[in-house]
Amino acid sequence: MRRTGRTQRLIGRTIAYLVLILLGIIGIAPFLYLLVLSMKRRIEILAQVPPTLHFDWATISRTYHEVLYAQGMLSFVGNSVMVVGAATFIALIIGTPAAYAFSRLPFRGKDNLASTILSLRFMPPVAVAIPLFLMMKAIGLQDSYFGLILPYVAFSLPLVVWIMIGFFDEVPREIDDAALVDGCSHFSVLWHVMLPIVRPGLVTAALFGAIFIWNEFLVALYVIDSRDHQTLSLGAAT
Repeated sequence: MRRTGRTQRLIGRTIAYLVLILLGIIGIAPFLYLLVLSMKRRIEILAQVPPTLHFDWATISRTYHEVLYAQGMLSFVGNSVMVVGAATFIALIIGTPAAYAFSRLPFRGKDNLASTILSLRFMPPVAVAIPLFLMMKAIGLQDSYFGLILPYVAFSLPLVVWIMIGFFDEVPREIDDAALVDGCSHFSVLWHVMLPIVRPGLVTAALFGAIFIWNEFLVALYVIDSRDHQTLSLGAAT
């Protein structure tokens, strides 16, 4: 009986791994296909369907050098990394204490204010693209990294706040009370007690915020003019 149970678990685990491997192959196949196409000349792509695995390494080297260096794709990646990192970090710095206050501190209008912050997340960037352009031009931040970081912080902040509220709510309030009785301030409780506990929430909020900022195109199109400050999404399109 025990041996039969072990056999069934082994078969079930084997089937599960095979299904996961199959799903992984299906998921990665389009990217591998694109990788192969990127190593071909246009005439070879059109003449050979599906493309062969015969490569001209001189063509590959020349093509990738043209895209990465001559067309500035590496600089676009660097701009995106800097803008995404700065905007996500600032959003976490502002949003985490705000989420702790919403989760733990009683104050008037808390629920209404939290709902208002969440509603801002549903506003599409296209609705504020032109006002953002006019504002950044008026204060002299057009075509600058900071002029791009500020809107991205505003767009990702509601998401960070609501994700962190959920993680703070999962922590028992007795932990806060014990720290406060020991003489800690609310800031000390947040910094020394709560942040180590909700570390997975910080990672989750950072990932979701970074993904949104990385893929954003419209705000960058209106704010950025020169190629020197273009992000990857904008630079790849142009």
